[in-house]
Amino acid sequence: MSKIDVIILSLAIEERGFNTTKKCIDSYIETADKLIGNIFVIETNKNFNKDYNQPKVKVIIPPFEFNYNQFYNIGLSMCTSDYVIGPNNDLIIQENCIQNIVKEFENNSVISSISPIDRDWHRHTKLYFPNDNKLYYGYETSLHLFGCIFAVRRKVFETIGYLDERFFFFYQDNDYSMCLERNNIIHGVLTSARVKHKIGGTSEHGSARTEYTPHNMNTQGDLLGQKWNNEEPFKSGGFKKFKEYTL
Repeated sequence: MSKIDVIILSLAIEERGFNTTKKCIDSYIETADKLIGNIFVIETNKNFNKDYNQPKVKVIIPPFEFNYNQFYNIGLSMCTSDYVIGPNNDLIIQENCIQNIVKEFENNSVISSISPIDRDWHRHTKLYFPNDNKLYYGYETSLHLFGCIFAVRRKVFETIGYLDERFFFFYQDNDYSMCLERNNIIHGVLTSARVKHKIGGTSEHGSARTEYTPHNMNTQGDLLGQKWNNEEPFKSGGFKKFKEYTL
């Protein structure tokens, strides 16, 4: 019985980019096929015409410039399962990762958002998290909230609305974390759920505004501060309601 839908954000311009996304897709299917309902690949390359040869994969090519949160929202609007996971394409899902996340959701009514861990990530070493197969509650980005992949009860978005599309690349994980924390929606990192994230494994053909420059990062960082300190309704913890997404 399917329990979870997958969102993958992809930029498959050359063979390397295509293979990165395909390996990610295959790792989901190989480790958790029975639990997965659909895999929505939101593709940035407007000329993409390849086939991943997986019946659960649906490729969507939006008519927009890449925007991390907008593309996630497009995938989210098509999800129907109780849980949603994603969205990076440069991930390899490890054995029992999805099973343990779904099990935690179904046995722990308190938790609504979960990140798996990557032992190769410097903040997910045993210095921070032992091999104890436990859930550690918290909202700190890059520690509790692993921005490249998170799983969430789909009904959470009925409270927080769609992700803020002003965050097109940087600080989108910080903003998501703040959405959860301000609404007392519990997030945690699960040490029994493992992935491998190939940092820099995505295509090198991204737009100029997604380059890691001081200007790009500061602009989005300033927006984050402005939003959560000065803007209503976010300042007071209010959010727009979840509704049908239209392109």
